[in-house]
This record gives sequence, C-alpha cells and structure tokens, in this order.
Amino acid sequence: MGLIKTGLKAAVFVKTAHVVHDRIERRQQAQWAAQGGTPGTAPGGPAGPEQASAIAAPSVLDQLTQLGDLRAAGVVTDAEFEAQKARILAG
Repeated sequence: MGLIKTGLKAAVFVKTAHVVHDRIERRQQAQWAAQGGTPGTAPGGPAGPEQASAIAAPSVLDQLTQLGDLRAAGVVTDAEFEAQKARILAG
C-alpha cells in the first residue's frame, strides 16, 4: 500500500507543477501581448545588432577574470596564461 501512496503523491506533485507552469506561461504571454512583443524576445522588442554584439562579447575584465581563475585552478599554465592575456588585451 505504501508504494501506491507514494506513486499517487508523485502524480499529484507533477500535476501541480504542470498547472503552475501553465499559469506562469499564460501570464507571460499576456504581458508580452500587452507590451507589443512576441514570445521569445525581450519585452522591449528584438535586440538590434549593436545590442546583440554587446551581449555576446564578454568584457575584457570578465575574460581576464575567467583566465585568472583557470590559472589558479591549474587548468592553464603560466605561459598559456600570458599568451591568452596578451591576446585578450590586444583586442
């Protein structure tokens, strides 16, 4: 009897999660429609090419921070670190 009860509880949990997800999705659809956007794009509209490149390219500081973390973790050697740092700073 315990296995059936556990199965039923799991089914109720999954159904509840599905209902909540559907409500959130409908609310987002309504908000996008009210703002004139389409699903899958930002509410303000699609990003232009200049915004897309700014989003896609991490800043020099972010790249150097990630590279430093990799060197600290031992993933890259000091020579590799210096070469990549020069490449990042060169642009």
